[in-house]
Amino acid sequence: MARGNGKGNGNGNAGPKRARSTRTPVRSAGGAPPRPKPPAGRTRPEPAPVDLRVQLPYFAVRIAVLLVALAVLLILDVNPILAVLSGLVIAGVLTYPLGRMQRRAADRAADRAADRSPERPSGRPE
Repeated sequence: MARGNGKGNGNGNAGPKRARSTRTPVRSAGGAPPRPKPPAGRTRPEPAPVDLRVQLPYFAVRIAVLLVALAVLLILDVNPILAVLSGLVIAGVLTYPLGRMQRRAADRAADRAADRSPERPSGRPE
């Protein structure tokens, strides 16, 4: 007597076999699918080069806060994985206002870089 709901042939197959498609998707010579062209008249502005030296002090302070939090947690004999995760959360909460200042400084640096002439992107005379 067969079990189940009557579908299948009893050897583990759930139903009739389907023929697989032999067609392959068409790709460009580079291997990637072609990108859609942007609408006419709309072009994306070219990103200005950003001076990362502006962000260095903010980054250094945020890393220092993380290391201090991590050291305190490890001194308190917290599991190292839990200490790293907790340290990231603590440092993120404590340095959130600093991160906002860092974002504003990066925006100001990008605005200054965009105002420079395109002939000399470094801003220095040749």
